[in-house]
Amino acid sequence: MMSQEIQQIPDDCILNILKYLYKDHKTLFSCLLVNKQWCEITVPILWRKPWKLCISSEFWEYITDSLILCLSDYSKQVLHINGIISSTILTQKPKFDYISHIKYISQDIITKFVNNYIIINFEEETFSPMHKDLLFEEIWRMFLNQCISLQSITLPNIKIIDYLNEGNCLKYIKKLICSTDIDSSLFLDLSKICQNITKFIIIQNKNLENDEIGLNTLIESQNNIEELKIESFMNIENNSLAKSLSFHTNSLKSITLKNFNSLPSSLFYNSEFPNLKILKIKLINNLKILDTIKLPNLEILEILNNSSLIDQTIDIYSKLISTTTMGNLKKINIEVSNDQCFDDLKEFFEIITNFCNKIEYLTLWINDKLFNDLEILLIKCKNLKHLTLNKAIDLDWELVDDEFNNLDDIDTRSNDSNVSSDNGNRSDLSENGRCKNSNNNNDNSWLDFLTKSVGIGVHSNEFKFLNILATHSSNNLSEIIIRGDWNFTRKDLVKFFEIWKEKNSSIPLKLQVVNNKTPIETINDVCKKYADEGIIKDWLAYKYNRI
Repeated sequence: MMSQEIQQIPDDCILNILKYLYKDHKTLFSCLLVNKQWCEITVPILWRKPWKLCISSEFWEYITDSLILCLSDYSKQVLHINGIISSTILTQKPKFDYISHIKYISQDIITKFVNNYIIINFEEETFSPMHKDLLFEEIWRMFLNQCISLQSITLPNIKIIDYLNEGNCLKYIKKLICSTDIDSSLFLDLSKICQNITKFIIIQNKNLENDEIGLNTLIESQNNIEELKIESFMNIENNSLAKSLSFHTNSLKSITLKNFNSLPSSLFYNSEFPNLKILKIKLINNLKILDTIKLPNLEILEILNNSSLIDQTIDIYSKLISTTTMGNLKKINIEVSNDQCFDDLKEFFEIITNFCNKIEYLTLWINDKLFNDLEILLIKCKNLKHLTLNKAIDLDWELVDDEFNNLDDIDTRSNDSNVSSDNGNRSDLSENGRCKNSNNNNDNSWLDFLTKSVGIGVHSNEFKFLNILATHSSNNLSEIIIRGDWNFTRKDLVKFFEIWKEKNSSIPLKLQVVNNKTPIETINDVCKKYADEGIIKDWLAYKYNRI
């Protein structure tokens, strides 16, 4: 009775359930055994990207055997005549049309497939290069003409157009992964076949300035490019490629650029991207061109490892956010490769507070001068889920030098007593430190200066910082990353978690503490205590050496 009820479930209902199990291979394999209906629905899901299942040589052997049976009768005859497949395969048919369900192929996959077939069926040294090339050709022919579900291809530097028959499946592809060193004639041929590619991933390892009829033509011929990723390995500004992409500023929804010397001006200068939601940039050079673009619907802004920020202010980002994003930003992640001394952080905080009420993921620089701004931001940005806080460098060392030089006017006496620091430890400033031991406890000019300049004081900046975080963040905030040389005491951390516990948040906290002066053992001890209470879910404390 139970079996009959299961068989009556409509196919689309089973499909809607099983498609969420795509990454759960073990469960999907078990679904193959329920009955014929479930098996027929499960097979297409497993065969979308069967290569992901190939975690062992045994898996590759099964997949190789199955795909060989999917070859056309013509290909089987050609391979049999050349002694590559046995006569028994000529009449065998697969149980399912596996090849029709595959959505992604690449040269690497084809190579592994061919090599695996040779290893299984031949002594590798007896298999001639000519036979290997022939097997490559027929396998490519099979994929290009029988993969009716093909959506994505990593383009090889071979004339795959020559393998196309009436069953050409390239016209269906939505995603193309390619490099700029591929023969331009292949791009030109593709431009006549494929006009519906929505996603380009381009590895720029060749200058395209003199290539006007290759990749540029393919890009211009597309109807609706929505996503673009370019990784450059050349120190050039490729305006030829950028000019072709400029035809698609209205349709682009996501742009990712990595390792560019500078942003291509022909794509970005004075441009508007009305539908762009994601902009991710990793640059070697400056970002000044961002001053000229308009991104009214931007939701994600990521600028990573930009060493040039040493010579720039954060004003670029403040202007971009306040004038072009229309308050739609949900994620801002600006990572720099060095500690920075920014002058405009206060304005940056105000911009986030006033223009980014939808923000969910945010990276900030923080010091004690910005505690009030942090408090206001946390109160207003109620949707924050993830917050990364980098300690900013704001100390003017020339000012420190001047102040220490002025200490010569302090009345000091040489005796055996030590100057007490405000945390109870005894400390000495020698001649090299520009201040001798003093027993004049009423004159604390140097201590007052250090307290204001570097955060040494009875009222710990660390305590204030954690107190603001715990008290004013909303219950949506569930992940915090703190970077920099804060020196949290055990008491500071305990107080933080006690306040957090009172929030009664339904989401346990995730915490990372990076390059902190606090002993890692102390952080681990406190976090473990509150993990046992269910206040914190995960935590990580570590240090690394900056280059």
